[in-house]
Amino acid sequence: MQEIQLKSMVAKARECIADSERAGVERSSEGLEKGRFVLFHAAMSFCSQKVRATLSQRGVAYESNEMLILASRNQEGKLIAAENYGPDYVRLRRLGQAAGSGVLADAYSGVSSVSSCGLDACAVPTLVDLKTGEVIVDSLRICIHIDAAIPGAGSLMPKVQEDRQKVLRQLEAVDLTPHPGLLYGFHPDSDRRPALIKDGMRTVYDEKIEALNALISSNSDDPALIQAYRAKISKESGGKTLQFDAAFQKILRTSTRDRLVELNHDLERSTTDWLCSDSLSLADIFWAVSLVRLRYLGLAVLWEDLPLVEAYFRMVTSLQSVREEVVSATIASMPPSAYLATDVLERAF
Repeated sequence: MQEIQLKSMVAKARECIADSERAGVERSSEGLEKGRFVLFHAAMSFCSQKVRATLSQRGVAYESNEMLILASRNQEGKLIAAENYGPDYVRLRRLGQAAGSGVLADAYSGVSSVSSCGLDACAVPTLVDLKTGEVIVDSLRICIHIDAAIPGAGSLMPKVQEDRQKVLRQLEAVDLTPHPGLLYGFHPDSDRRPALIKDGMRTVYDEKIEALNALISSNSDDPALIQAYRAKISKESGGKTLQFDAAFQKILRTSTRDRLVELNHDLERSTTDWLCSDSLSLADIFWAVSLVRLRYLGLAVLWEDLPLVEAYFRMVTSLQSVREEVVSATIASMPPSAYLATDVLERAF
């Protein structure tokens, strides 16, 4: 896409953010590739944290557009849709659809992987590369794209093909971990999520669907937009159906445990401090984000008998990029959790 047209669409998407202080903010202004990258993201978003940690680790400058991704009600009780549902943001995000998954996500699996589930056109993060004219909508592809764009030392993707394949396998493992399902769902036996999370999640799907139906009514002249909103309604309706499904919630917990066991095995096989190669890789960044989110939800119990995973957690959370863009962001943007306190930031590995 031509740069002028793309910048115009970015500007319109930026207007979906109610507070101008969260829009068009220059981050790491002294970093590499200044003026190239525009990021739409959310502080609490798991996938956004992967991208921001990658940008930070590589020392990349970017324009930050921080969105509120949950609906709210004003003093009169009127529902205010999440900012990432805004028509102009959805139009921008759909530009990346053909380059990633060609289909819209319209079913619920508890997983947010674009490559396996399709594109959620009302989600974050979205990266715009003004240099190449690309809109990238899959956090895994975004992080690989950022790393490839930065020359010189510090690459997070190994050049050796064998190590690169190891990294890609770990990225997929994190990508397919059901983080949305674990955050939104009610486990029948041991739901350790903060009380405020539980309270909010009881009505979250109803509010999403209400907001989306209102947006369909107010954008009846835009078939492509309506298609995206209807796919989103279908997906969120599926989430509501499975939110209290005991068998489904147990499957999510079991699959997460299985991935942690496999991580422990991979750490046993590793001959270096890092998971896949002689130096820090994207695999370590992705797993750091995953483990922080699991710990926040009280699910570190899933690796309490896996000592290598706990040691690995301590190591990857000692990275400044992870401390700032994952741990601090989680503590600042989400309700307090007894399982993720500031002591994680205070200690050194």
